[in-house]
Amino acid sequence: MRLATNYDRIHGAGGEVVAVSVDDEGRQAGMSARWGLTHTHLVADPGGEQVLQPLGLFDPEERGGIALPGMLVFGPDGDEVYRYQGRDFADRTTDDDIYTALDGLGLPAGDPGPWTPSAAVPEDLDRFFRPSDYGVYFRGNRFGAAAIGGRLTDPESRAIAREHRKMSEASLEAWDAWRSTIG
Repeated sequence: MRLATNYDRIHGAGGEVVAVSVDDEGRQAGMSARWGLTHTHLVADPGGEQVLQPLGLFDPEERGGIALPGMLVFGPDGDEVYRYQGRDFADRTTDDDIYTALDGLGLPAGDPGPWTPSAAVPEDLDRFFRPSDYGVYFRGNRFGAAAIGGRLTDPESRAIAREHRKMSEASLEAWDAWRSTIG
């Protein structure tokens, strides 16, 4: 969400937002329609065999196999210049390191144009994550991380809880910015 709502910033640094998931193309088309993700290139990788497993971003044990959260930056030569890999499905990071890595490449601004799904948008979007649930989800994450962080005593665990709280706050800020663009 955060990177998808800041696509102008990413395109300005010569980058493109690509999101890979185990969802099939129809599900991605539904999510794109529901969320208005016009400038995020969605890549379907059911089973994770084409993209996720080779990148080490696949958890075969969780819900029959899901993508691990990851943010990667590749240079024009295809070399990976930045990687953040989440520890589990809820683990995200802030975007500052992504922007630093992109800016460091010194690429000219680009405009890959809007993404169009290759599959038809399903008629029934009821089973797709609703934008109205996003804020509730991340407010719960923020509150839970703050509560748990207050109970922990060792510095490393407290730092992880603080990091998760900050990620939740950044996600909520991006959600508020996105909501303001859709009226």
